[in-house]
Formats: sequence, C-alpha cells, structure tokens
Amino acid sequence: MQKSGFKLTFFEIRLKHIILYHRFFIHLSTKTKSMRTSIITEKIEIEDIINQCDVCFVGITEADGTPYVFPMNFGYSNGEIILHSAPEGKHLNLLALNNKICATFCSERKLVYQHPDVACSYSMLAKSVICKGSVTFIDDLNEKMEALNITMKNYTDRSFKYSKPALINVKVWRVKVEEMTAKAFGQNFK
Repeated sequence: MQKSGFKLTFFEIRLKHIILYHRFFIHLSTKTKSMRTSIITEKIEIEDIINQCDVCFVGITEADGTPYVFPMNFGYSNGEIILHSAPEGKHLNLLALNNKICATFCSERKLVYQHPDVACSYSMLAKSVICKGSVTFIDDLNEKMEALNITMKNYTDRSFKYSKPALINVKVWRVKVEEMTAKAFGQNFK
C-alpha cells in the first residue's frame, strides 16, 4: 500500500510540475508578445534619438554593389548630417561613383528579458534612426568651420578655432536627409 501511495504522490508532483511549466510558458508567450517593435513618427523624438548618439554608421556602395559600412563622428542640425574625413581615401573614391549614403543611429541600448532562463524572452531595448541622403562636400573654409562646430557641439560645449591648414586638410560632408525612419525595439506594452 505504501508503495502505491508513493507512486501516486510522485505522479502528483510530476503533474504539478507539468502544469506549472505549462502556465509559465503561456504567461511567457503573452508577455513576449508585448515586447515589440514600434514605429516612431514624431520628428522631435527622432531627432532626440540622433542627438543622444556619439557615433553613426555610414553605409555607401562599393563599385561591385556590395555595402561598405563604417563608424563616423557626426553633427546634426536642421535636417542635415555633418561628417568629416581625411581628404582622400576609399570612401571618397566610392562617393565619386555614387554619392548616396545611409546613416544609422542607435540609442538607449539595454538588454532586457522576461525570464533569465529563457533565451527567447531576451530582447534589446533600443531606439534607432535610419537616414538616407546624398553627400555634397563643403569647400568654403568659413562653411567648413561652421560645419565642424556643429559636429563638435555633439561632443563638447567648448568653442574651437581652426587653422587654415586644418580646414584645408579635412573633407567635410553635408548630407541633406531625404528620408528618415525610426523604430523603438523591445518596448513593453502591458
């Protein structure tokens, strides 16, 4: 009699575990659905994401059509992205063939999860902006100085003066943003 009572208790415990796991996964699946991606449309919020970033990733097209992506410091003002680089190099050769670029910004990066033991419940809480536009280069030394100051405002409150050789030896890019999209990832809407 005790032996059968033990088996019954074992099966009851096992059944309770199965029910608990089942309830957990149903709960998890409903919570996971609430962690989603949403589109951001407000220009102020989009520009706030850009202004929180200290690096953007710039994508240009290789001669064979493959993407070429690299990180850059930047400035942003009045719907324009300001970039700067060496006065020569692969990036400029490629821009001579196709001056269209894509710049990506990502802020508020934080790993979040619904349950630490369930890999599928992990997500990245982040906001991102993708900007597309065409590059023109600033040659006027006064305009270069203004554009470089826009860039420096992204990193410090200090004022700077630039020597003529420094302005001559830097390539300053102006990207008029033609298309801008933004998303928020891993947002929890209960």
